[in-house]
Amino acid sequence: MSTRDKYDDHVPLPGAADQLAWQAFTHDNDLSSFEWLYRHFIHTLLDYSYKICLEKALAEDAVQNVFTYLLLHRQQLPLPQSVKFYLLRCVRNELLKLLRKQQREQLFETVLQLEPATTQPPELDAFLQKEQLAALQQYINRLPARQKEIIYLRFFHGLSYAEIAVIMEIDQKSAYKTVYKALEALRQIVPGPALAWLYLLLRTSFH
Repeated sequence: MSTRDKYDDHVPLPGAADQLAWQAFTHDNDLSSFEWLYRHFIHTLLDYSYKICLEKALAEDAVQNVFTYLLLHRQQLPLPQSVKFYLLRCVRNELLKLLRKQQREQLFETVLQLEPATTQPPELDAFLQKEQLAALQQYINRLPARQKEIIYLRFFHGLSYAEIAVIMEIDQKSAYKTVYKALEALRQIVPGPALAWLYLLLRTSFH
């Protein structure tokens, strides 16, 4: 059985495969599990890192630094409730560290560009077709970077407000307020035929 089959088959709950692979890697020193985690998350992490900085080399450096750290410190790593959340947080922190070294920390407040998704965001999967999602992304890209990032984490990666607050280093109340401001801004710019899509965002936003 391949490493991929070992974790992808017969896993009853979302994220359970991640947990199994993480525990095998950190507790049992199973390097094949590390390879599975790398393959499973590399595209998501590179996508997030690139959206923040819009620089391919810098985005790749941040993600590779994180995986290198995980490999070297695997026996000291915690068992997170969500491996995806933990890795997204690590990548954001590493990218911020690299930008601080270059005295470019303000980049976090100026960019983050959503591009057509290759997979359907979990929060919107039941509601929007691919074409509708692409249209909605065009309006989301008009928002300030901080609002775009929280929309990206909430609706495109299905993170909770508590997780978003930790990743973005804000309190949970501020996370709610930022999403509310983003949705209010979208309400002003989304044309009439697309308002139904915004309504779906509103339905899922505060659950």
